[in-house]
Amino acid sequence: MKKRLCFMCAVILSMFLFGCGNTGQEQDSGSNVPDVQNETGSEIEESYAENNIPDEKITFPASYDNAIENVDFKMAVIVDADSGDEFPVTAKAKMLKVNENRAFQSLFSGNDDYEVYSYEEKNEYGEKVDTATYVTPEETTLSYGPFSSQMSYMQRGLMPYIRSSFVLDPADGRYNAGLYSTEEQLSFMTREEAFRIIDNTLKEVDIEFECDYTGYALDYNCMQSQEYHEDMDGNIDRTNYKNQWSVSDEGYYFCINQIYRGLPLYHVYCEIFSDVADANAPVQAFISKDGIEYLNIEKVFEISEEGMAVSLAPVDVIAETVAHKYNQMPGGSTYEITEAKLYYYVDLSSGTGIYDVKPAWIVKGIEKSEQSEQDIQVIIDAQTAKEIVP
Repeated sequence: MKKRLCFMCAVILSMFLFGCGNTGQEQDSGSNVPDVQNETGSEIEESYAENNIPDEKITFPASYDNAIENVDFKMAVIVDADSGDEFPVTAKAKMLKVNENRAFQSLFSGNDDYEVYSYEEKNEYGEKVDTATYVTPEETTLSYGPFSSQMSYMQRGLMPYIRSSFVLDPADGRYNAGLYSTEEQLSFMTREEAFRIIDNTLKEVDIEFECDYTGYALDYNCMQSQEYHEDMDGNIDRTNYKNQWSVSDEGYYFCINQIYRGLPLYHVYCEIFSDVADANAPVQAFISKDGIEYLNIEKVFEISEEGMAVSLAPVDVIAETVAHKYNQMPGGSTYEITEAKLYYYVDLSSGTGIYDVKPAWIVKGIEKSEQSEQDIQVIIDAQTAKEIVP
């Protein structure tokens, strides 16, 4: 179940673009922000004298259907935002910084016996910083750095069994997250109460940001049926299975994504995994009746606006870019494009510590061949309609 923590105003009624003849290139100056028209035909007028936004009045369609050679578009167009009077902008981002002392006090101070492993590494600015990993004899761990917003905490007791029973990554052949409810409540507390504990802990360590979350209810019957361990040779390893599952093992697993100006904020996870998926959410946590057992913070950002509203390329131009990419692919595959969703994209390749933020479309679909089908994703700059290659 996805919950919105901070609501800004109302759903985006529409957004503005160039005219139908636009090729996706930047437009010469105009003096007014376009009139914006919602689904019922009413108009919202806004004027930003400092921005060069064309006068054309146009809205995004709810869907786009077309076929371009081997690419079939049956594409939902999703603009999942909360504001009807805020136009897309460019911005700058830097990482929020974990307060290491508070993290230790909040999550680890109850442990009297532990080892500390210290390292010197480079942060996102290229500066040398001290990092540390704390480990107890029971293998409860807390680590931070080298990037400012990176932190990981895990209790050893239950988490190996959670990982063996709950698989988030759709690319994993054992993916089973869909078997766990995102609506039902567990007996020890509600999903909302559990998330408030996570949220308060994040705030304690100075990681505070607008977000959406998905909370999976990990019930013990499902975990017991899904538990799987294998040895180094790929055979089932019965020796590692949990002796007994019970209701006391249940908990919520949260995947938390950042929001900016009503749109999801996206960056390539660990600079490697580009797919938008819960498995790549920048903050993930597991909480049971005993409290937080796992909390991992990857990269979350503080955003500073540049104050420049921007025009976006039409959906048909975005589709042309996608079609060109996949029609150039060798082999006899066909492609069905099912979804284009508008995001703010943090370009981690654009700087050292300070990064460009811009609107982008995350376009998803299916590649079909005689042998198999597989999910595909492409990132398109919403202003220029050019592919972004992470």
